[in-house]
Amino acid sequence: MERNVVIDSTSSEKYMRVASISIAFYEYILTLPAEWRFYRSQPSIFHLSLSCVLFILIRYVSIVTIVVSNYGYFSTDFTQQACQQYYLAAPIFKAVQTMISQAILGVRTFNIARRDRRIGIALLLIYFFLVSVEWFTDISQRALVPLSPVCTSADAGKTLSIWFFYLAAMLYDIVMVTISTMHLLHYNPLSSRCALSVVFRNSR
Repeated sequence: MERNVVIDSTSSEKYMRVASISIAFYEYILTLPAEWRFYRSQPSIFHLSLSCVLFILIRYVSIVTIVVSNYGYFSTDFTQQACQQYYLAAPIFKAVQTMISQAILGVRTFNIARRDRRIGIALLLIYFFLVSVEWFTDISQRALVPLSPVCTSADAGKTLSIWFFYLAAMLYDIVMVTISTMHLLHYNPLSSRCALSVVFRNSR
């Protein structure tokens, strides 16, 4: 009975991984024209905007993360020695990907807060503190899964520390969304419309 449960769990994980790869590939192909237009809107390849740099990082680091994780899972060519040198690659890229996505959310929050210097400093402190927590909880207690046909890692501690990684990530998102929402609620859309109508009338 227990063996059947393990087999069913492994099969489900494989199906989920294949489904996620398919969705990611479809999304990549679908957004290629928009990506090209975004690149063309830049003044020069040597003068990319911050938004463009962050876009490139999150897009292609995410692709590398998916490839590295699934190569370790589906490949059958790993020796025990090779896997010892590889199994931490997927968690490391996952942490890097999370850092980039949180940097994007932080920049967005800073702009919504009208680039207030005090808020910017607070956002940086929150970012570096929670990123440090994420790196520690994601890497510190990782161990190679013993006697496994795949090259993957698992939490080796008595307490599952990996859930602290996701807790820190969710906490960061909640803080950023809360700050953004509080500042957006201060905006008066009616006054903005009136201002735009005045500008439009004066320009005629």
